[in-house]
Amino acid sequence: MRVFIVLLLLSLSTYGQNIIPKPEVLEKTSGTFTLDHSTTIFMDKNGLEDIVDELKNRVNKSTRISLKIKNNQQKNQIAFLTDLTLPVEAYTLSVKNEGVIIKASTPVGFFYGAQTLMQLFPVEIFSSSFQPTLKPILHGIFIKDLPRFGYRGVMIDVTRHFFSVEFIKKMVDVFAMYKINTLHWHLTDDQGWRIEIKKYPKLTEVGSIRKESMVGHYSENKFDGKPYGGFYTQEQIKDVVAYAQKKHITIIPEIEMPGHAMAALTAYPELGCTGGPYELRTKWGVEDHIFCPTENTFKFLEDVLTEVMALFPSKFIHIGGDEAPKVTWENSAFCQELMKKEGLKDEHELQSYFIKRIDKFVTSKGRRIIGWDEILEGGLSPNATVMSWRGEEGGIAAAKMGHDVIMTPNSHLYLDYYQGDPVSEPLAIGGFVPLEKTYSYEPIGSQLTKAEGKHILGVQGNVWSEYIETPEHYEYMLFPRILAVAEIGWSSADKNYQEFIYRAFEHTKLLSHSGVNSANSFLNVSFTTSKNSAGHTVVGLNTDANVGEIRYTLDGTNVSGNSLLYNANNQIPVNANVTIKAGLFTKKGELISKITSKSFEISKAIGLKYTLASAPDKQLEKGKFILTDGQKGNANSQDLWSGFNGKDFEVTLDFGKEISVSNVSLAFLGNYSSWIQTPSEVEVFVSSDDKKFRSVQKKDLGKMTNFTGHTLQLNMDLPKANARYIKIKAKNQGVLPEGHPSAGNPSWVFVDEIAVN
Repeated sequence: MRVFIVLLLLSLSTYGQNIIPKPEVLEKTSGTFTLDHSTTIFMDKNGLEDIVDELKNRVNKSTRISLKIKNNQQKNQIAFLTDLTLPVEAYTLSVKNEGVIIKASTPVGFFYGAQTLMQLFPVEIFSSSFQPTLKPILHGIFIKDLPRFGYRGVMIDVTRHFFSVEFIKKMVDVFAMYKINTLHWHLTDDQGWRIEIKKYPKLTEVGSIRKESMVGHYSENKFDGKPYGGFYTQEQIKDVVAYAQKKHITIIPEIEMPGHAMAALTAYPELGCTGGPYELRTKWGVEDHIFCPTENTFKFLEDVLTEVMALFPSKFIHIGGDEAPKVTWENSAFCQELMKKEGLKDEHELQSYFIKRIDKFVTSKGRRIIGWDEILEGGLSPNATVMSWRGEEGGIAAAKMGHDVIMTPNSHLYLDYYQGDPVSEPLAIGGFVPLEKTYSYEPIGSQLTKAEGKHILGVQGNVWSEYIETPEHYEYMLFPRILAVAEIGWSSADKNYQEFIYRAFEHTKLLSHSGVNSANSFLNVSFTTSKNSAGHTVVGLNTDANVGEIRYTLDGTNVSGNSLLYNANNQIPVNANVTIKAGLFTKKGELISKITSKSFEISKAIGLKYTLASAPDKQLEKGKFILTDGQKGNANSQDLWSGFNGKDFEVTLDFGKEISVSNVSLAFLGNYSSWIQTPSEVEVFVSSDDKKFRSVQKKDLGKMTNFTGHTLQLNMDLPKANARYIKIKAKNQGVLPEGHPSAGNPSWVFVDEIAVN
């Protein structure tokens, strides 16, 4: 089957059909059309000049062909013809010997047809310089296309790290190429206020500059000691909004409230419940101090939103609503009195009161609010649209209540998470969202009825900037994963990752010609361990895309195009601890992936299946036996471990027969700020019948401590014994203690590689 897919895709590639997002209908037809210096453009209506100019400029830069405008339809022409039967964003495109015809009913339909046309050319068409070897040939094709969802978005966070107007415009260009129609611009937070508000100048004079920034990972608690700031003037905002409108992209601003408000509180301390003094947050994460729900605060926010709405004509205004700790409200006499006056039973209902006040104001201006899914807590505001980020639960609940929803679950669509092995990736916040996982996402799940599913407006990929300081790094995290988001939002639910991966590979070349720093992590070689028919441990090397050949080394040396060639039919036998390095190369020996390296710990447990007393609450691949795959977890990524929330870890290994055992080793992850604690004690038991177990070793590891991220490698020597079964229990520390930011919540135990000798 895989060979067939490869041949099919090679055939499609020949005809330039590597289009992203995938069209609804795509048919190969006869004939070819070649652009030359006599090719012309015809439009049967006005208002398409910007679309035609982009096409002309793109062709001229790379081919030096100057496409002339004609006022009549003729051969050797790209014609834009009106078809009022087509829906708003829909288009058709046909390539024949005599030319190209794009039909649509609206400018946005013609725009998307032109974007598809440019993708049909060789990727060199996207170069900003002359390409003398480029042959602008189009093969016969018919496309009929329209989007599945009306909302197809990307969130860019400029509060933690600031990005220039030029960079935002560059991203608008690329997003438009992939038919993304919404840019969610996160403009305010605890670490910086990035938009000029003329009535409140201190928001940018004071609130846009923090005294320093974190260096390295959060758990390291290090800072650079350098002031950091930046903001957009209202004229710059207008410029970007107008630029995006020409690309048929709506920009939605986000002004955070009631939480993530420290930049505003620092500038205007009277807006907080304690009166300050406040200071912009230099750490990432969540701040306890939030807006106080006074009339003065509401007047401030209404004034701010009035200026914001004058700059952004979008139907939606995002007001945040997430991660708002209630501690200052709990300790505020004003808040407690307000709750009594309004008949509110708790601080969650007070937040709902806050959001409803803002909703009423925004609605009175003819707009609608969007909030993160925390706005469900305490009661959802009548006109609110929910952006579901903490998984899908909030979105599902809102849709069942009849509210519109935009799906952006962190499990699949948080693109600031790692996309490859953290060892070979730039520093990231954590998590693990590879391209395949993003592409697998389905916005309308089985829990919604057909009517409820209509409330799912679309999807959005989010890129938070705590660990992203440069435009190049931002692009690396966005691409190619945002191509998967674009396809989820535009194309039908019938998806094929193997087919998509080949198109994505071609588009990394296109992006390179466009000056975009796209990641190639999806091509990286991964490792699996298993037992062969003889019972020996073997390692398999795998990659998502068959666009090259895998080369590897076993002696620690660097991998090159001349290294050992991997054959999937002959997996690598391993009988001692070893480090394997591998990479994906073209037939010409060019490296097209990163070099990945994995150390294997060989023991009697490797490749062994096991049973758990309770299923893990967090694990990279559900159902996989990652505790005995010979590969150790990494401290930089929580998702490469098996995590157990609020419960003990208990595993039983069955060796199939009695063996001699003298040592058990396993690793635990510790990260105080992420609620992950090493266990209080670990105990090892042995049995010959899986019924009667006797304890052979126990270690007391003590109470939890405020440690930074690390791994604890625990080695436990056992009295020499024969046993078929080994059981390991690790006791959870229980609830997080007083003094912890999330005191009272259950702690986690994270476990990885178990070795037995």
